[in-house]
Amino acid sequence: MKKFALATATALTLAMGANVAFAQTSQAPMTMAAGEVTKAKESTSDTWITTKVKADLLTEKGIPGSDIKVETNKGVVSLSSTVAISDSQKATAVAITKRIKGVTAVSADGLLAGGATKADNVDKTKGAAADAKGATSDTWITTKVKADLVTEKGIPGTDIKVETNKGVVSLSSSVAVTEAQKTTAVNIAKKIKGVKAVSADGLKAE
Repeated sequence: MKKFALATATALTLAMGANVAFAQTSQAPMTMAAGEVTKAKESTSDTWITTKVKADLLTEKGIPGSDIKVETNKGVVSLSSTVAISDSQKATAVAITKRIKGVTAVSADGLLAGGATKADNVDKTKGAAADAKGATSDTWITTKVKADLVTEKGIPGTDIKVETNKGVVSLSSSVAVTEAQKTTAVNIAKKIKGVKAVSADGLKAE
């Protein structure tokens, strides 16, 4: 009887150990999947914040929005520039960034101080100035369209690429979109100031 009881107890112990090991093994992929989802969510959120901040900086008068680079990492936004800006412009840029939903902190250490554009960045000819104005306009349109697409519910805004050339906006995507989503994206782009035409041939159909 003692031997039988001992054998039974040993079998039960082994069975319980196997069950625990199975449970741990089956839970591991779920944990990894949850982590991957969290990372994707953070990435999307950072992309949204970056686009929204850039759009607001571009539409704000009195600051060189097109010359300010925006980077976001887990809600912390870093601003930098290739041209010098004044203290008031820096304060405005920081204030604009802080009011965007999802922003946890703002670093403006990368913004060049001085309040005047460096000599080597100044356009010397009217032709160069005209080109710069056109490029800034296209940049503004691209950023504004992208921001509106990202903030629009029901469409994969972060997966839609926006390019602008002399006011003509081209939309493309790496994922398939429905006809309704395509129509919505085109209408959003068309209502942006400065847009002359919209091409959605690059949007993949489902």
